[in-house]
Amino acid sequence: MDIKFLKGVGEKRAEAFARIGINTLDDFLNFIPRTYISRINIRELNKHLDENILIFGKIIDVVYPRKSNHPLQLILKDKTGVLDIPVFGTSEFRSKQFRLNENFLFWIKAVRDDFSSLPKISYRDHLKINEYDPLEMDFMKFQHLPLYELSGILKKTWIRPMLLSKIIFNAFATLLKSNPDAIEETLPQSILKENNFISRRDAVLRINFPVKLSDIETARKRLAFEELFYLELILALKKKSIQNERKGITFDKDIKALTEKFKNLLPYELTDSQKKVINEICLDMRSDKCMNRLLQGDVGSGKTIVAVFSMLIAIENGYQAAFMCPTELLAEQHFRTISELLKPLNIEICLLVGGQKKKLREEILNGIREGKTNIIIGTHALIQDKVDFKNLGFAVIDEQHKFGVMQRAKLKEKGFNPDVLVMTATPIPRTLSMTYYGDLDVSVINELPKNRIPIKTFLRTENEKPKIYGFIRDEVKKGRQVYIVYPLIDESEKLDLKSAEENYVLLKEKVFPDLRLGMVHGRMLWYEKDEATEDFKNKKTDILVSTTVIEVGIDIPNASIMIIEEAQRFGLSQLHQLRGRVGRGSEQSYCILVAKNLSEESMKRLSILCETTDGFRIAEEDMEIRGPGEFFGIRQSGILSFSCTDLTKDRDVLEKARKTAFEIIDIDPQLRNEEYKVIRKTFMKDYKDSLYLMEVA
Repeated sequence: MDIKFLKGVGEKRAEAFARIGINTLDDFLNFIPRTYISRINIRELNKHLDENILIFGKIIDVVYPRKSNHPLQLILKDKTGVLDIPVFGTSEFRSKQFRLNENFLFWIKAVRDDFSSLPKISYRDHLKINEYDPLEMDFMKFQHLPLYELSGILKKTWIRPMLLSKIIFNAFATLLKSNPDAIEETLPQSILKENNFISRRDAVLRINFPVKLSDIETARKRLAFEELFYLELILALKKKSIQNERKGITFDKDIKALTEKFKNLLPYELTDSQKKVINEICLDMRSDKCMNRLLQGDVGSGKTIVAVFSMLIAIENGYQAAFMCPTELLAEQHFRTISELLKPLNIEICLLVGGQKKKLREEILNGIREGKTNIIIGTHALIQDKVDFKNLGFAVIDEQHKFGVMQRAKLKEKGFNPDVLVMTATPIPRTLSMTYYGDLDVSVINELPKNRIPIKTFLRTENEKPKIYGFIRDEVKKGRQVYIVYPLIDESEKLDLKSAEENYVLLKEKVFPDLRLGMVHGRMLWYEKDEATEDFKNKKTDILVSTTVIEVGIDIPNASIMIIEEAQRFGLSQLHQLRGRVGRGSEQSYCILVAKNLSEESMKRLSILCETTDGFRIAEEDMEIRGPGEFFGIRQSGILSFSCTDLTKDRDVLEKARKTAFEIIDIDPQLRNEEYKVIRKTFMKDYKDSLYLMEVA
């Protein structure tokens, strides 16, 4: 049936539905309500103040306003009482909408009125109900009305929230009348029975049109399991294909001598956590299977040292290693740190970034091509077509979430199945790790070097700036250095945010004319950023004014104060990253979050940062507040696009889905078993394209 013939749709609305991907009745099955409104009677109104509610009744009178800016008053009657509903809009138009003795379902909100014993009514939406239409009376059997996301495209055709609910109900009723089996099962009976799940048909019907409120969560859990199960199935298939089909490099040379040399290079002893992770990586590298490992570690936990030792193993076995960073500033920092550390070993290291002079660039490219260069550190410049590795055997991707999936895949293609270590200093909540990185082996560095003193974090307001500036001056007198971070480079008319450039001038000329200030931001050329950072590192400047470009990779032990302006604008994980730029020396360090116009939620968020330096706790809170799709600050290619899953409360569902999916693929990777036919059919129909996306992720 063409959806234009569906009651409430028509030609124009059918075109609008097509633009959002709804072309057939079956497509309506993909709608999931965003919330529900319950129906009550007029007598119960005072029990539901400040709630969105539905009232059904007959209009017994219409009172026209005396002034054009006053509302039309509708007198609605049900079996329990009478209610006056004010409706704004052109009286002539409204009077045609609402006629005497017609039945209506009203979406209203009642609030307490200080000047009356009756509550004040706020009108939201309505539906006219024909009591002689069987389909409409079936619709009225449900006490809880679903509300859906209403796109701007549909709004342009005068579809309002309650009308959309009714159209979807009509679609369900029409579809199931013509084909009772339209909602196909997607999980085997064994899984349904083991988890005490209802059928997919019941779940889809009950989440859209619940008979009782408990139906909603029962149905949601069932559908959430399905979403997570098929995602984990993709991850399990990917991991299986890597294990079975992609033969990797076996780094089998004895590394005892290398290990001793490496220990002698370090001015400190590795933490137990670092040693454990190095052991996990070594076992992977000795295997002929291609390593795909995620290394998580809080800011300052020593991930880079682990990566350096891993690269040395590859070099010892005659291969090159690449180290890809998201910014030139971070690449430059790693180049300097690693070059200094490995100087006694006579290892050739190069830096490849954008903006280098042609002659220098050609020399670097020739060294990579001929295999003279052992470690190549760079930005996305590493994956350009002109970059040819002689024998890339090991790739490190730092702050991997800053790269797109295709960029990560291109680096891997530069070698013949090189081992890959992806690193992040953004602690990833376990649920997010299991969904987005479920195919990777995960290592975690969960302790900081022993000499680190916890950073003290404080939340301050704009009014306290004089005290903050006084504190900065006192610390600089002691020989310490300071970061001041702003959220923008220059003034924005759209957002009332602090500007790095304008405030740099203000600080330099008015606030600290006697101190030495430097500045670094993303629009500067790499050598300008490098020069500003080096001046700060060499104590030629006291204060470094910056944007979030210093979020990762800057390691200056003498910097002991981090001031973050407009802190309420940042995500918790990003604030934690910025805070990690201090606290790297032996002195007490401080992070001061400066905020204004704080809402209750912003206060709660920023207080978490003041309470703890545990990155994993902060990450969990951040994901709960912002949601998984925005956790990294970017949308992750639709992979985490769930309609029923809530990762903050579905941990148990995720654990079950993952365990089940991986067990099935381990037993029957081709899904040939008769019991798994329904999985194979569903996968090939709905998830086949996702497999390619995950292949390169």
